[in-house]
Amino acid sequence: MTSSKSTPPVYLGTTAGFTLLENFIIITILSAMASMLSVAIAGWLDQRQVNQTQTLIYQALRVTQQAATKGQQRQQFSLRQRNDRLEWASHPEAVTPARVTEWQYLPMGVKLASEDNTLPLLKTDNVYYVRFDFHGDVRSSLGTLTLVGGGSRLSYRCVVVSTLIGALRQGEGHSKANSNQRYCY
Repeated sequence: MTSSKSTPPVYLGTTAGFTLLENFIIITILSAMASMLSVAIAGWLDQRQVNQTQTLIYQALRVTQQAATKGQQRQQFSLRQRNDRLEWASHPEAVTPARVTEWQYLPMGVKLASEDNTLPLLKTDNVYYVRFDFHGDVRSSLGTLTLVGGGSRLSYRCVVVSTLIGALRQGEGHSKANSNQRYCY
């Protein structure tokens, strides 16, 4: 009995690997995907900072409101933009923002939007403010603070002081204005 060994066929002129054109196409596709990914990550980080700032302002308003009820005195929340950075302070209403020494920084890269900021503004100090009485009620300073990073209108976030009894809420940007001509609600 004879066994026949089969040998694999030999193809002449073939080599393993990719051609220069195939390598160029792969590199082009990978660089396009990396570019899209970096834009998406930058947008996500920007939105995360805006969300974090919104939460911090909301909490600072609540702290100021609680300080008013706990201390049985009128308290003021003040917010200003200084050197391209937002800062806030909680202080007795009798103390003007110019005399406040301890301002808290908010995350870098977030600023007040050019529209939809309807809280009262102390023009002398360029400070937005909310005043709470010793019951924690708002003293005629209803309105909205609207924040934005580098994104679009849909990346806007806001904190709304909505009732005289001190109701606060967080809102987000919309592509269409509501009945009050506000985009952040």
